Amino acid sequence: MNDMIAWLNGVLDHRERVAKGATWGGTPWRVEGSSIVGRSWKASASSPETLVVQDTWPQEAAHIALNDPTQIVADVAADRALLALAEQLDRSADCEAGPAATQLYRALAGKYATWPGYRPEWGSA
Repeated sequence: MNDMIAWLNGVLDHRERVAKGATWGGTPWRVEGSSIVGRSWKASASSPETLVVQDTWPQEAAHIALNDPTQIVADVAADRALLALAEQLDRSADCEAGPAATQLYRALAGKYATWPGYRPEWGSA
């Protein structure tokens, strides 16, 4: 289980680092026609927004906007909270909590099954 937890923490660290390195300014990206627009850390009063992606398919634009850096940072925070809950359950003296912790670890790992380092035995049982 320790390998899975270490791997999960590495995945979450990477996702957060990449999201914060993108054009992230705390406001969600949005679709405008076939482009995605978002606020940049470098935005100013004269140029408050930065074009993130231009001329993409409408389905791709919607998907990209739903996965903007603000959302990824929030997702990572939620996953960290679930991981902390699993660790708390795992340390609990209540023997009934053990299986719940294992299920939670496996569900979190399964969410990232396509990531390098994932082991199939970590998946939800």
